[in-house]
Formats: sequence, structure tokens, C-alpha cells
Amino acid sequence: MGYRFLAVVVSVGIFLSGCAGKRINIDPSNPVYKPKSDFELNYGFFITPDEMKEGYTPEKYPTLKESIKSFNEIDTLEEFSKFEKHFWEIRDFDPRTPQNEFKELIDGRIQDIRNEIFRTDSDIPGTFFGPNGGLKGDMARAYLLRGRPHYAVRAQNMSRVSDLMAWIYFYEGKPLFVFLFYDKGYNYQLFRNYSGIDTPEAYMDRLREIAKIYPTSEDDYALIERELFLNDQERIFWFALAYNRFSYYPDIVIEGGNNKDKFGALDPPEPIVLTAERFKSTILGQPNIPEGTELFESGYRSFLPAYIRNNVGSDHPTFLMIIILRKNVDWMKQDNNEKPYAANLNLRISFQNKKTLQLTEFMTYLRFELSQEEFDKRNDEGELIGSLIILPASLPYFDGEKMGPMLRETLKQLEPGGYVVNVYLQHTLAKKYNTWREEVVIK
Repeated sequence: MGYRFLAVVVSVGIFLSGCAGKRINIDPSNPVYKPKSDFELNYGFFITPDEMKEGYTPEKYPTLKESIKSFNEIDTLEEFSKFEKHFWEIRDFDPRTPQNEFKELIDGRIQDIRNEIFRTDSDIPGTFFGPNGGLKGDMARAYLLRGRPHYAVRAQNMSRVSDLMAWIYFYEGKPLFVFLFYDKGYNYQLFRNYSGIDTPEAYMDRLREIAKIYPTSEDDYALIERELFLNDQERIFWFALAYNRFSYYPDIVIEGGNNKDKFGALDPPEPIVLTAERFKSTILGQPNIPEGTELFESGYRSFLPAYIRNNVGSDHPTFLMIIILRKNVDWMKQDNNEKPYAANLNLRISFQNKKTLQLTEFMTYLRFELSQEEFDKRNDEGELIGSLIILPASLPYFDGEKMGPMLRETLKQLEPGGYVVNVYLQHTLAKKYNTWREEVVIK
């Protein structure tokens, strides 16, 4: 399966005493106590076991002149400052820019959690992070890792089954992650009880975990199963509980991956410089670069920076615009004297009616070509010379084999109402990508 992705684990707690690699006691009066505690609260999901116990060494990170203590062993401000600086440097998407795009992304998600963005969400209104563990809870863990779900659903006020909530993230139209949460009256917990070999006993164990009242007979299990079935018309909860699945893809597990042929969605992430060293230019999607291809890379290892605007016009033909700076695209050298540089992108857009949940999908293929002059000026800050403008509504459907109507014609067939729009843009060779989730009203 062609993708790699960041995964995260949180570890927030008291500092335990011990020898090398173990936590040491830090007095609250120590100047490092608060910044270190705050760092772990906010970014603890992203501290790997090696960073927690081993620290950084020049052998593993050649740019270092000397080793940096592990997070567990830090007990001075100077040591913490060195750790924090290197921690973010090795996660920077593009070291050439003054900002750290990865840190900005995570800080934005932290702010989303503090702002309780699901309070007025159209799918799961009235959902709060605060009562469910805040930044240390299971909900925050999934959100910090994957961002806002592409789709979310709840089932509440059942007599035998706990309140359920699922967050679904899609990859190429299939569920990449289905995070299932259940609440027995205290707070939402993440369901993790996926068994390697499914048996009737394992299925009953899963039903017991989400039951409000402990079942003691076959009739009890049957009633739980029936209530779950009646309250799960889309069979999303059924995906986890009956089919024993966390992902459509067999090499994705909820945790306990090995970063080789099994990937844990909640495992600690490797810093991007290590991931890039092993997997070259990608985290989500293996590069597909033919031998002998001359590729001029942007400097981003997995990310395709782009900007999206919606509602830029009052009619369907211009409701959506995607802007990409040419300097942020990987360009392939081609045998064409007039336009010697080319870039190919795949674009997928889905529209889900918020009321009926009906899903309409659109895909197309984009090809851009540059002259030598345009290529040489791709770093210009001018309004157009340095940008690629995409107006999806004017593009035809294309799935790689057959053509279809333009997106504007598809939009005219949609029923009026509110829609959740998911946009996925990916470079066909380097597999660098970007995603967006927008909400629009079609009249």
C-alpha cells in the first residue's frame, strides 16, 4: 500500500525518579518545571520513545555537534532549550522558510481543541474536548494526529448500548481510519479492542465493552446487537464491532505498528528527517518516479502547499479556486523545446449532503507545463507568474480511463442545501499532497 503518514502518542504525567532514560524528579520551583510540563501537555503525543529515553546523538543526526539529553533526563532550562530547538527542526516541512509549517499545523489544532470546534459542528454538535480529557483525552489524541475528520456520526440515548461516536478519515474513497468512541456516562473513550483472529468470543467481548449493562445471557447479547443494528443505518459502528476492522487497508492498525509493513495510527511519529531518509519524498504515498526522470523538487518532503478559496463567485462556475505557487511544485524535465518542464496532479473532490448524507464524487487530472523562462521565474512573488490557478468547476471528470461531464454540470444536479466538501490534491510522481475540508451551501 502506497502511503506513509504521521502518527502520534501522548504521554503526560508526573516525573518519576530513576537512572538514565527514566524520568527524574523536578521540583516545581525549578525554572524548567513549567516549560517542560507545558511542552509535554501540548506536544506529548509527538515525543517518540527514543526522544523520551535516548535523546539525540550525532550518530543519528549528523548535523549535531554534541548529544542532547533525553526528555526524561532534562532538568535545566539550557537542556530543555536544546531539546526543544532540535525537536522542531527535525520536523520542519521546509527548513528554508522562516516559519515551521509543522509546528504551525499542530498549534492550530491545539487552538481548535481549546476553542471547542465541535460545539457547533454540523455532524456532531454539542461535542466538547474539555469534559473528555482536554488535550490529554482520546478525542484530542485523534484530532492532533489527523485533524478534523472527513465525516463524523453519533448514536445516543440507547437503552443497552453506550453513546457512540465515530470519526472517519478517507483515503482514495476508502476508510483509512475509523476512530470509534464510546461513553458509558463519564467521558468518551477510544475503542481499541480489535483482535488479530476474529472469533465469536472476541465479537462478544467487543459487545460487552460498549454495553451499558453487562450481558449475562445469549438473549442479552442479541438485544445489544439488535439495538446497535437499528441505530447504525450507515453500518459505521458495525465496521468496528461486527467486522473487527479499524481500517479498510489491512496494513493499518490502531496502534502497535512496526513502520515497515504495518502502520499504527496511534504510534509515535518519527521525525520527518528520519522518515525522509528511509522513504525519501513522502509520508502519505510512495513516490512513483520512473528511472532516469529528471525531477526538480520543491524542498517539501511530503506536503504540497496550496491555498483554497470558496464562494469566490455567486454562481457555480467559480465557487472554488485552488492556488499553488510554482516554486512549491516538483517539476519534471520533458522532451519539449517550448515547454521543457511539466507537473501532473490528481484532484479528487467529494460533496456530501449534510441532511441526506448522499455522497457525490468527482476526480480529474491536471497537467501544467512551463517554458524555460517561466521555470526560471517560478520563485517570483508576482501575482501570476509564480502561481498556478485551478478552477475545478471548469474541469471535466476523468478517472484515468474515461471522461465525464464538467464539475459545474455535476453541481447543477445536486439538491439545494448544505454540503461538506472534501478536496484531495496529489502530485502523481512524488505523491506529495494536500487536503481540505470546507462547508458550502448550494442554492
